[in-house]
Amino acid sequence: MRTAHVNDIEIEYDVIGRGEPLLLIHGSNLATGLAPLAAALAVEAPPLRLVRYHRRGMAGSGGRGEPMGIRQQADDALGLLDALGLPSVHLLGYSYGAVIALEAALSAPARVRSLALLEPILTEVPSWTSFKAGMEPVMSRYAAGDMAGAVTTTFAGLGGSDWRELVSTAGPDALDLAVRDTELFYRVEWPAFTTWTLDETRAAAVKSPVLSVMGTRSGPFFKEGRDLLHQRFAQCADADIPDANHLLQLQAPELIAAAVADFLQQRSPLDPAS
Repeated sequence: MRTAHVNDIEIEYDVIGRGEPLLLIHGSNLATGLAPLAAALAVEAPPLRLVRYHRRGMAGSGGRGEPMGIRQQADDALGLLDALGLPSVHLLGYSYGAVIALEAALSAPARVRSLALLEPILTEVPSWTSFKAGMEPVMSRYAAGDMAGAVTTTFAGLGGSDWRELVSTAGPDALDLAVRDTELFYRVEWPAFTTWTLDETRAAAVKSPVLSVMGTRSGPFFKEGRDLLHQRFAQCADADIPDANHLLQLQAPELIAAAVADFLQQRSPLDPAS
């Protein structure tokens, strides 16, 4: 991967294709988790310039020992755009990364051409308490210093018996990186994002189209999150991914890519000269 100097650290990133820029922001501790989707988008949604990066402290990006709240993460995303000379982009974020994409849009709405949000973790919905309670087995293993156990519990609970095969589609080192980065996520990032909210006043300034992408086997927590997106963004559309849950970016990257391509073409026809 290439590197760019952003906010006093080095950020790893990769670029695929040419055309209008789409920045992809990965989720919690699986830094390579959007690689399959990026590959599918390169086929399903040309012409796009796909920019995929590893967030602060994750994989080979710097800043591992520093505080990293949602605003800092959004500033990194916007700073990467500056480093690449991109005044505005389409944004796609998954899970925790979708929250970062939302904060970037709220912070700099003029820089976001559209938002594609794959099951953001929105803590103000009614099911947040039960969702957080469901995380207790993962948090117990993290608290005991068992990062591999925390990762196994998370992915097995979502992906079932074939979770290792799913994770391997994100790269040969995807699981090792996830185990390594789990401590950082739960020590630093988890506390930061649980205090973030999708502020109604700030959201009103976002005029770009929004796509909510959700697996049909995802639970009420993510359905309530979608409902909140519709409350905050009048221009929000939906895409349902059949037989997928919160590992949808690994389970059905081609279907997600097709939905994003259709969304972009319908609402913002792509300009290959961008």
